Amino acid sequence: MDWIFSIQAKLKAAFLLALICGLVLVNIYWERSNITSMNDSFCSIYDDRLLPATYIFHLTDHLYQKRLILEYQLLRQDAQDVTKALQRLEVHNKAMDTLISDFERTYLVESEGEMLGHFKKELQDYNLLEKQLLEALPDHPEESVEQASLINLFEDTLKELTLLSQIQIDVGRAMRDDSLRLLANTRVLTMLETALIVVIALIIQALVFASRSVAAPKIQRHNLN
Repeated sequence: MDWIFSIQAKLKAAFLLALICGLVLVNIYWERSNITSMNDSFCSIYDDRLLPATYIFHLTDHLYQKRLILEYQLLRQDAQDVTKALQRLEVHNKAMDTLISDFERTYLVESEGEMLGHFKKELQDYNLLEKQLLEALPDHPEESVEQASLINLFEDTLKELTLLSQIQIDVGRAMRDDSLRLLANTRVLTMLETALIVVIALIIQALVFASRSVAAPKIQRHNLN
């Protein structure tokens, strides 16, 4: 009857081995899923956070360059330089339009999309008032109302850019935290996988020892005297 118990023990061990192998496969799937998620997160940090941050930097720079051109023209009040000033402003406007288009092609969270829409509207109003103020310089050198309105628009536009920059920081921090969480989960899964492999090795070793211990019964011959 020992061989029957041996077969039952081996069947139990084989079932346990199959179960552990299944757990290892599931664990590998989870690890790959976490690695894919971390890869997507890292790519998104560059494509959707780092690049927009550089766009915001360049937009701010263009906005200040436009402001310097306008202030220089307001100080000189030279009608002959108005056309050149408008041409220089148009170069900055086209560059900003390109940056905004690139910004819109990135992944935008809800608040970011709304903020970018507000920025575009205020920038459009600012550009229009800026152009009107320059074109009116030869006939109306002192347009204090327009200048005050332009200053307010300038400050509001800068405020929108600052808020957009803060969004990049907040969303980037959240993505970093998610990546760290996935990394911690991957470490746990790796340790679990290692433990399961060790258990598999022990079961295989036990099966080998069990097969060696079970031997066919020896036939004993009785000599008749």
